[in-house]
Parts: sequence; structure tokens; C-alpha cells
Amino acid sequence: MEKKLITIVHHNLSYKSGEGKVVFTAIDVIKDHKIDFTIATFSKPENEYGLPIKYFLPFHFSKFDRYQRIFVYFVASKIYSRIYLNLAGSPIPLSKKGIHIIYTGSSPFSVTKYSRSLFWKVYRMPYKLFLGLMKDEYKRAKIIANSYYSAKVLADQYGIQPKVIYPPVEYEKFNKAFHENNDGYILTIARIERGKFLERVIEVSSKTKLPAVIVGYLNDKKYLIELEKIAKQKNAKILILTNKTEDELIEIMSKACCYFHPTEGEHFGIPVVEAMSAGLVPIVPRESGASELVPEFSYTTIDEASQKILEIKNIPLSKRKELSEKSKFFSTERFKRELWEYISNFLN
Repeated sequence: MEKKLITIVHHNLSYKSGEGKVVFTAIDVIKDHKIDFTIATFSKPENEYGLPIKYFLPFHFSKFDRYQRIFVYFVASKIYSRIYLNLAGSPIPLSKKGIHIIYTGSSPFSVTKYSRSLFWKVYRMPYKLFLGLMKDEYKRAKIIANSYYSAKVLADQYGIQPKVIYPPVEYEKFNKAFHENNDGYILTIARIERGKFLERVIEVSSKTKLPAVIVGYLNDKKYLIELEKIAKQKNAKILILTNKTEDELIEIMSKACCYFHPTEGEHFGIPVVEAMSAGLVPIVPRESGASELVPEFSYTTIDEASQKILEIKNIPLSKRKELSEKSKFFSTERFKRELWEYISNFLN
């Protein structure tokens, strides 16, 4: 096949999230098919991984994640490409320069987590204005949604019909944590940052009287200190573990009783599938993409979530094995195959 140039657009090149796994798996897809490519990102990555990268800031910067998804345009727009594979998810105006494929979750400010506090209302205002100005870009670009939840939100807001491709999950790694005993602590996996609403984990732990462990990369040390203070005030048994290796995470999962996902409005949630692979029953917000995976374990209120967690002991081992088997659908190979089938339509 003749080599044709693709620019992969992402604002923060890092493995430290489920989104990062999507990016690096997409890079593997392009490399597997020997396509010339470059990567446009906002700031210099902590590790360049030997990849062809162009960036805007000559130093690493991790704050204001949502707005980096806009500013990466100033790098991507200077690169001539046949295809722009935008994994940052924002509708930056690239479709006039080439074929613009956006892999995205639901519109980031359509969900309730951004409307409950003054902080989020102020934070979202400029970006919400940007989305309003970029409505036509959603219609010009080729849109891939990462869940049917996301696809529905995008369809309702912009009158488009996205293709749905679920993210990749390395389920086979987390299956090592499968255990028959469903005693232990509540587990949550998420970056330590305000948008994940980890104070909900503390509320659930306090209501159920069960210990909880939060595992994630530390993005906001001030928030971590606040969480520890809240846990102490509520007399909740909370352990927050930061920057753990994958092997350490698997060991932690092997001693948990269930998985609690606190982030309402999140478009998918890769840790939910990882937990399923480990045989952990995931308790997830009804208003999220994860609820389409396990609707029977979804919740609306913290009280409802707490009650479902207390009922975990009554769930048979066969159901947990069923959840683990279900996680296999979300394999990396399935994602790579579906993404390449879609991209290759625009290379011919």
C-alpha cells in the first residue's frame, strides 16, 4: 500500500489514563499498517516514546485539560495531512484541511457533573461557547463515539449519527485478579482530580461502613489533601494510593469486594471493564456510558449505590464469572480491527 500521511491529534500524550490507552492503541494500528504519521500534541510529553511528535509548549503542562483539547489545533493546523485522527475529542476546525475523524465521548458539558457547582459553571463557560461556535465542524467531520450513550448525546445535540467503537481494554491482564471470595474493600480507579468526584467514594464508604481504596495517578495534590480531610471528618476508612504500577493495581484488585464508579456523566469508563474482568461487580452511575454495560448495577443516588454495594455478598459466583466473560468483548484486537476498517475507507 502506498504510504499516506495521517496526523494523530491528542492534547496530552501519556499512558496515565484510559484515554491514553486509546491513543497508544490507535498509534499501534497506524504503525501495524505501515502508514506514515506524525503526532500533534499541546505540550512536550514527559516521555516521547521514540515517536514523531510536534508540540506547542516546549515543556510538559497537565493543567486545564479541557482547554488543551482546543489549543492543540495550533500544532495540528500547521501539519499537512490526508487524514487528521483527532483523539482529543474536541471539534477543532480541521475538516477544511483534510479528512477529520473525531473519536469522542459525549459533549463534555451536557452532563450533570458540570452544572452542580460554581466552580464547574465558571470553568465550562468559555468551552461551552467554543462548542456552540463549532457545531458545523461536528457535521463536517467524521464522528466516532466511544459508547451508545455518547452517540445519543451527540445525535440529540448536533443532529449527527456517529459510528460507535468501544475503547480497547486489556481484559486478559486484569483477569489475573479474579478471586472467588467477595469480601474486602470497595475499589475505585480514577485519576486524582476534581472532575472524577472522588468524594462520592468517601460518602459510600461512610454509609456502608466498608473500607474503600482509591487508586489513580495524582493530578491534583491539593484535591488529594482535601479528600483525606473529608475522610477523616466522616470517619471513613479510605486509602488513596497514587501512581501504582499495573502489577500493583492487579494485586489491589484481587483483594476487593466490588468496584464503585463515582463519575456521573462519564461517557464510558475503561476501569469498569477492567473490574468486570477481575470478577468485581461494578456499581456505576445510571447517567453514564458504563450503565449500558451493566444496567442492573447502575445507581442514581448515593443511597442507592450504597444499598447495591451491601447486596454484593448475595451475588453468586456464576454472575461474577459472567461479568468477567463479558469483558472479553472489549478486547484491544477488536478495537484495532474496527478502527482500521473505518480509517481505511478514507485511504483509498
